[in-house]
Amino acid sequence: MTRTEGRLAAYPFVLLSELRDAANEHGYRIGPEEAGGWIFFRSASAPGEIGLAASNASGPFFLSLMLASVVRTIDFQPATPCARGHAGAFLFATLNDLHIGVQAVYRLSVSLPDYPLEKYERAVAGIGQTEGERAEKFRIGQNIFRDALIQYWNGMCPLSGIATPALLRASHMMPWSDCATDAQRLDVHNGLLLSALWDAAFDAGLVSFNDDGNVLFSPHLDLAARYALDGTQVRKIDLRNEQKGYLAYHRRYVWKHV
Repeated sequence: MTRTEGRLAAYPFVLLSELRDAANEHGYRIGPEEAGGWIFFRSASAPGEIGLAASNASGPFFLSLMLASVVRTIDFQPATPCARGHAGAFLFATLNDLHIGVQAVYRLSVSLPDYPLEKYERAVAGIGQTEGERAEKFRIGQNIFRDALIQYWNGMCPLSGIATPALLRASHMMPWSDCATDAQRLDVHNGLLLSALWDAAFDAGLVSFNDDGNVLFSPHLDLAARYALDGTQVRKIDLRNEQKGYLAYHRRYVWKHV
């Protein structure tokens, strides 16, 4: 594993400006704070702290993360040691790669548990339990869940490749009404960002997915509908272990397999 000790202790103005841009352009605009060869930033709209560093102006570059949930989820080359109080660090060969990494970290930081739940609890604080107020809570929760899925899935349906927001839906694996807690309802691992046709089929139990991410078609799906779905260059969905329990529920209670 690449070591981060080779990072600079002090940064020339141009390199410091480039690192600041890598943070600022992707949501981390509070800072910088320099310590131990790391340049630290925070965001007003995402939890956690990031640290940026470089061995020299041409790289390699390092990104250190405070949030353990993001460290476990993100798929970049690891490096060690990370910055003070952080959960992990990663190596990037070029400045452009670093930009991609910071952008991915921000997307995951605002979507992974428990941030959507915390955002929801703040939004509904003080709202009562009348029928109208419960409907308002439902609307707020659905919007927060959709926003989290858009970030998590990078704004694209993983099956069709459609990225037009008006054609995308936030689909629950375990239906909203079946969830026992708000944490389950707002858990990004309980959702898929699907284009409208795929969402309708998934919600109706006409399609589901196995633990390998392959599509399972219901025998109740007619040939025309199957062609409309299957003819869109279906891709395999990449799943994490946290999603498989929710999908198992969908296969057992929602999917019309017989």
